[in-house]
Amino acid sequence: MSYKCKSLVLCIVTATTALTGCATVDMTEIAPKNIAITSNTADVNVVKRAATKLYTVFTNRGFVEKTSRNKMRSAAFMLLKGLQDKPLGDHKNYVHNVGSLDALHLDVALAQSHVEQTKSAAEIYLAMAPNDNSLKEELSSLEKALVAATEANRSFTDAYKHYAGSTTSDNLTAYQKDLKELRQVTDAFGERVRSAVMNKEPVVTG
Repeated sequence: MSYKCKSLVLCIVTATTALTGCATVDMTEIAPKNIAITSNTADVNVVKRAATKLYTVFTNRGFVEKTSRNKMRSAAFMLLKGLQDKPLGDHKNYVHNVGSLDALHLDVALAQSHVEQTKSAAEIYLAMAPNDNSLKEELSSLEKALVAATEANRSFTDAYKHYAGSTTSDNLTAYQKDLKELRQVTDAFGERVRSAVMNKEPVVTG
């Protein structure tokens, strides 16, 4: 074999070895990153995140007034028992601040999107959660979101009466439909939590 041929063969072997080595290093570096991303994503609690975002948006936008945790819990209990008919705050501020019917339409559409997202996240989470999972934290977040969404409904209703001379509209009807479904799934979380407490084995002392 000539000197040129030997040199060419040596170059090909060297290049092949280098490519193989690079490919191996790349795959080794990429795999752990993908696993870490998947793990972090799985740890996110979509129910608590959606419910917290709803409450934050509703209070920051003035749909509802901020109130104490105890009042929220009491209101949620009364609401889920079908006894809540007294507003927690004054809705006149929202009616005054929203300013126009067009702005009201936009607010209701925004509010509905958050209620729908929270409701859907809760439905999926409840369907997939094992029966022995504790859902107390999720229930607490949902109750807070439900009370805020219910109070916002009062604000929107008063505002429609003021700006449109009517307490009904397509936007508000759609919002109220999602609100009803949010209440249903929140109640389902409550039933799961109560059932878990009742089925819990008694602690043996002695």
